[in-house]
Amino acid sequence: MTESATRLRGTAPGGPRGDTGAYLQIALALIVVAGFGSGIVWLLRSPAEIDLARVGGLVDHMTTSAYTPVARPGFQADFLPRHVSVCGSGRRIDCVVDGDTLWLDGEKIRIAGIDAPEVKGRCPAEIVRADEATRALVRLVSGSPVRLHRQGEDRFGRTLADVETPRGDVGEILVALELAARWRGRREPAETWCRG
Repeated sequence: MTESATRLRGTAPGGPRGDTGAYLQIALALIVVAGFGSGIVWLLRSPAEIDLARVGGLVDHMTTSAYTPVARPGFQADFLPRHVSVCGSGRRIDCVVDGDTLWLDGEKIRIAGIDAPEVKGRCPAEIVRADEATRALVRLVSGSPVRLHRQGEDRFGRTLADVETPRGDVGEILVALELAARWRGRREPAETWCRG
């Protein structure tokens, strides 16, 4: 083999190059990229806003199938922490329909004592508020142990229950955030959600 051919193949005459410089450059580049990405996360979020239990649970869940989330001591959960998202068109197992209805382990649950704005609202303001209520309910139950205080079923066959997490009664939290109103035996009038 000629000297120019061996250079094209990446070896010097007489054997492998033995040049580790390229490997060091790649390793250094990976370290810089990882550090830069971490720095961006810290710039965008203050340390107080990062839920370390949730981040740690996500990493553990991704790295091992043997990971089983555990509820906080003293909180008797019916459902262990799990990922909950907004329901789509597929099968509903663990998801939120709207601000007062969710699915956990395939059970459809209507939160007792509250009425949230409807997703197919009567005005643009109600639709916006319904989206906010839906996303707030996702944040309250996703990654958190959940306890139900069942009260039977509603007229649609949904489990009627107070829903509680270690943060407190979910219905009361939504009412405090003005994303739900206390149930008064009927759907809230349009003025509740549509006033400007």
